[in-house]
Amino acid sequence: MSDMNQRNKFEEEQVELYRKQKAEAFRLNIGEDVPASDNTQVFERAHKGKEEASAQQDTSNEITSFSNESTRAQIERDSKKALRAEKREAKKVRQIKSGRNKKVYRIAWLLLVIILSAVMAEFMVSGFNDLFAVQRTEEETVTIIVSVGDDSDDIAKKLEGKGAVDSAMFFSMFLGLTGKGDEIEPGVYEVATNKDYLGVVNYLRNVDNRQTTITLQFTEGMNVIEIAEQLYDSGVTSDKEQFLQLCNSSEFDEDYSFIADIEDNPERLYKLEGYLFPDTYEFYVDEDPALTISRFLDNFDRRVCDTKLELAGFSEKITIEDLAARSDMSIDEIVNIASIVQGEAANVEDMYNVASVIENRLERGASMDIYTLGMDSTQFYPYSSFEEIPEDIRDTFESAYETYDSEGLPPGAICSPGLDAITAAVNPNSTNYFYFCHGAGADGEATSYYAETLLQHQANLAAAGLN
Repeated sequence: MSDMNQRNKFEEEQVELYRKQKAEAFRLNIGEDVPASDNTQVFERAHKGKEEASAQQDTSNEITSFSNESTRAQIERDSKKALRAEKREAKKVRQIKSGRNKKVYRIAWLLLVIILSAVMAEFMVSGFNDLFAVQRTEEETVTIIVSVGDDSDDIAKKLEGKGAVDSAMFFSMFLGLTGKGDEIEPGVYEVATNKDYLGVVNYLRNVDNRQTTITLQFTEGMNVIEIAEQLYDSGVTSDKEQFLQLCNSSEFDEDYSFIADIEDNPERLYKLEGYLFPDTYEFYVDEDPALTISRFLDNFDRRVCDTKLELAGFSEKITIEDLAARSDMSIDEIVNIASIVQGEAANVEDMYNVASVIENRLERGASMDIYTLGMDSTQFYPYSSFEEIPEDIRDTFESAYETYDSEGLPPGAICSPGLDAITAAVNPNSTNYFYFCHGAGADGEATSYYAETLLQHQANLAAAGLN
C-alpha cells in the first residue's frame, strides 16, 4: 500500500470517528428526562452540547492529527513563541541579577581602591619623610661598619639598625635608583642621624670619612665574650660567633706552646680565656678573626714569656714563664689564679694578699678545715654577675666554675688578667691569711680585711658592714 493510500485511509477513519462522537453526543442530550415545556431549553442544550463536543473533537483532532500541516505549524509557532517568551523572561532575570552583581562588584572595587590608595599614600608619605629626614631632627652620631662584600641592602639594614635612616627598603631603593651603592668602600663611618638620604650617601662616599684601621683598648678583667662583643661592635670582626669558636679550638696550638700545653677539660668553656692579653691594639676593619686572636696571643707571649721583670726577692730580672717553672706551676695554672685575683682584688697591692689567700687554701686549706676557694668572682661565669644571666635560665643556672662547692681551681680562667695580677699569682705575699673581704673602713674609705681564722673573718665582716 502506498503512503498516499495509507494517509487517505487514516483520514477516513478519523472522519468516521468524528461522526460517531457527534451522534453519541446528540443521543445523550436528547435522552435526558426533562419537562415538555422545556423543549426549547433541551434543544439549546443539545445544540450547545454538540458544539462543545465538536470543538473538543476538533481540538483533539488538531492535536492528534499528523496530516493537518497548518495545525502542526501553528503548534510549532506557539511553542517557539512560548520558548522565546521564556528565554526573554530568563534573560530579564539574568540582567537583573547581573545588574545587582555589578553594583556589588563596583562597590567592592571602589572600597578596595580607596583602601589601597590610603595605604599607598601613607607608604609614600613615610618614604618621603625618611628621604628628607623630616622626623629625624635630633643630631646624634652612630657608628656604621661597612664590611667587605656588603651590598646596598646590607648597608641600608645597618643604617636602619643604628637609626641613621628609618626605612632600609626606601634607602636601598634610593641607592639602586641613584647607582651610588657600589661607590661606598668598606670601613668604619661615624654618621649623623639627622641627615637626609643624599647627605648620608655623600658622607659614606667620601673616603676622608672612612676609617680602615681601628684602635681599641681592652681592660683587665674582661672575658672572652665581652672582648668578642667589643670587636664586633667596633667593626673589627663581622662574625662574633666565629671568633668565639676559634677561642675554644686547637687552631693556635702549633704556634703557641703555652696554648698547646693546656690540658683538655670538658667543662672548660673557652680554651683561650685568660690569654687575650688586655692592652691597646690597632686592627683592620673586618679583619680575619684568626688574625685578631693572634694579635692578643702574640702580646701575651711577649709580655709573659719573653719580657724579663724586676721582682722583689730576685737579684736579676726574670720572666713570668721562668718564675712559673721555678714554682712548679704551669702557665695555665698561673693564668687561672691570676684571673681570680683580677676579679677579687681592690687594687694592685691587694692582689698579692689575695693571691696568698688562694695559695694558702690550695696548699694548706685542709689543715684549717677549708676545702674550697670560696671566691665570689667565680660564681656566675661566663657571666660577670647574677643580673647578666638570661632570665629564662637565671633560676636554674649553675656554673661549673663556682668555687664554693667545688674543690680546687675552676676548669679555666674566668677573665683576662693583667700583668700585675699574673705577677701576683706567680709571686704572692707570704702570709697565713685564709680569709679576706672588702668594705668601708672607719673613715668611710674602701678597705681590705684579711684574717687567719674564721672567727677573725667574722669580726672583719661586721667591721666592713657585710653581715
